[in-house]
Amino acid sequence: MKKRWQAWSARFAALSMRERAMIAVAAIYGIGFLSYTYAIEPALLKARTAQVTIEGAQSETAQLQGQLALLLAQNRDPDAANRQRLNSLREQLAAASQSLAGFEAGMVPPQKMQGFLEGLLSRNRNIELLSLKTLPVTSAEALGAKKADPGAATKPPAEAPAGAAPAPAPAANGEGIYLHGVEIELAGSYNDLLNYLTELERMPQRVMWNRVELKVEQYPRNILTLRIYTLSLDRKWLVV
Repeated sequence: MKKRWQAWSARFAALSMRERAMIAVAAIYGIGFLSYTYAIEPALLKARTAQVTIEGAQSETAQLQGQLALLLAQNRDPDAANRQRLNSLREQLAAASQSLAGFEAGMVPPQKMQGFLEGLLSRNRNIELLSLKTLPVTSAEALGAKKADPGAATKPPAEAPAGAAPAPAPAANGEGIYLHGVEIELAGSYNDLLNYLTELERMPQRVMWNRVELKVEQYPRNILTLRIYTLSLDRKWLVV
């Protein structure tokens, strides 16, 4: 394998600067595409599914509890089917909450993102950090709605029919799944940057990355720009 790698390196070095740059860009974009396809989208889907389960169970639980309270106030025994359904919903709610909490535990906490990135860079001393900026927090629900209907953000709100009750306002308790991200710009050789991305994928605590852009500044120095994300149930901005 080492001899094969040396042969590939020799062939890569023999190419012109333009050819090397084109191959490097194609390789980095390929990695970024696979990362988005097999990491970010499945992770968001899994987290959003758990959140939808929780929201549905909470809503139906609240309705049944209201019905039971009304029956008890009228000195009537609660309906057995309703009580059974309520217990089932409570079990579903607990299971979904546990699943979502476990999923969040596997991600890098937003407040620890800075230390995570600094530790990763300290193990790749040939890479120079040019810039780092925090991206706006995005809810998984809003991201899914935007993906399903890209023009929804530009559509005016529909007017309610005369006499109809106003639509309920969004919940203000901050519950949900949130996508926290940073955009970083790194400089280094092609091999050093590729090793950085490979190590990023192998870290025990997970992050997601996409929006990869590679520019050849002056061979062998390349400029890599990418966005790194983590998921959290807390809307609070990560600290960087």
